[in-house]
Amino acid sequence: MALRSKLRDLAYSAGETALPKAIRYKGVLLSMRRAASHWTKDAYILSYPKSGRTWLRTMLGTMASSQFELDVENPMEVQNFWKLSTEIPNIGITHDGSPNLQYGCEVETDKSRYRSKKVLLLTRDPRDVLVSYYFDAKNRMKVIDCDISTYIREEKGSIDAIVAYYNAWAQARTIPRDFLSVSYGDMHCDPKKVVRDCAAFLGLPAPSEELLDLVVEKASFSSMRNAELNDRFNHQRLRPADPQNPESFKVRRGKMGGYVDYLSRDDIAYVDDYIDRNLDPFFSRYYSEAKATQPPSAAPIANRPPLRISPASAGGKVATQRQANNDNRYRELFKRVAATVAVFACGWFAHDLDYRFVPQASAASLVNEAQEAYLASAIRADMTSQVESKNVDRSEILVATGIELPSIPEGWLVTDAQLYPSDLGHSVVVTMTTPENERVSLFAAEEDTSISDSPSMESDNGLPVACWEDDKVVLALVGDLDAARLMDLANTLDQDS
Repeated sequence: MALRSKLRDLAYSAGETALPKAIRYKGVLLSMRRAASHWTKDAYILSYPKSGRTWLRTMLGTMASSQFELDVENPMEVQNFWKLSTEIPNIGITHDGSPNLQYGCEVETDKSRYRSKKVLLLTRDPRDVLVSYYFDAKNRMKVIDCDISTYIREEKGSIDAIVAYYNAWAQARTIPRDFLSVSYGDMHCDPKKVVRDCAAFLGLPAPSEELLDLVVEKASFSSMRNAELNDRFNHQRLRPADPQNPESFKVRRGKMGGYVDYLSRDDIAYVDDYIDRNLDPFFSRYYSEAKATQPPSAAPIANRPPLRISPASAGGKVATQRQANNDNRYRELFKRVAATVAVFACGWFAHDLDYRFVPQASAASLVNEAQEAYLASAIRADMTSQVESKNVDRSEILVATGIELPSIPEGWLVTDAQLYPSDLGHSVVVTMTTPENERVSLFAAEEDTSISDSPSMESDNGLPVACWEDDKVVLALVGDLDAARLMDLANTLDQDS
């Protein structure tokens, strides 16, 4: 296993080093990089946003950096430690899609991509997640501007999305090679045990008692809050949006059951009822007190999709399936390694090969998304209830979405900047006026397409769109202007980026 990891990491690092960025983020090579990045992962730490991931990764990073004597400025970046030592597992840390930008019915349930990986799932009381994410979305990301009662009932990423996310993993927990569920409550009650359990699960050395004391102290709420206030980690992820507003901090309160301070009695009743009716029994710890004291019922939970594998009803079926998976693991591993080596051999040296791991987005799909975002921003501009955000923090957008926006040309005025969900995933729309008072919007998304590096004109429904790619970001400038003028403006943006 250690030799395989070293060869794998060497192959991936060599590809990253040898390939110039100009082609690394294009076409088939981008698809190969994504597939290779997933292949190199030994394990994943997954969580719904605002579940305590910053706390957990700081504890694990502090522990690992001490164990392997790493000189790192930011212990949160434990997912990059494998590059510093071949003895450290390659750990992916994600939210497993963007459930916070979706309604419950849109949350992905297919977890087959994790079949050969270890998955550590971090959860938190959905009520606390709901309140914490509300303040993050309102005060840090500035993607909503409604009261909390409206948010929990109507907005994307609300209680239905949280429950759907938990249900998806409750029903798919036998799919990964190994699965461990830890909770925010566990970290509060016994952080040392959580660190020990996570270290053993991820393949990190067992920490000493003295190291655990250090880890818990450095990752304590007061220490983390002080680090955020003083920018000790020098990282956008741990900076307050407004130092004068305590609700805009990343490390906001760190309190269990703090939702009662923000939700009305009716709001709590609504959320409790939704959780009690819809949350999978695997997470019964989050049922309301009234539900928890009820005797078990054989009746199906309302609105819950059927289980893929039900350990309670399948008996030895799960164990048999795991045994079969184990029996075939080496055969599957050999196939995967052989396929990857072949792909690398072709991909690194013949990057113009007409092959795709995943289909590219078409220009037509980009045009449609950009036009819809442009029209939505125009509607927002005419609504007094919709607060426009003129603040564009390019570094924060890059950290949060992976989208690197081009520089705004001198003299252009930003009138609104919003994060939009789209079929292309995360997208950002920046509405601007030029020095000639022309209104345009820039649509940006992280996506692999067949669009050229230089702006080209596309048109549909009479609204012109200039499209181009810049590294791994696809861009579209939309405006109710003459096509030639829009192209001039797009070229100005492209040259300034």
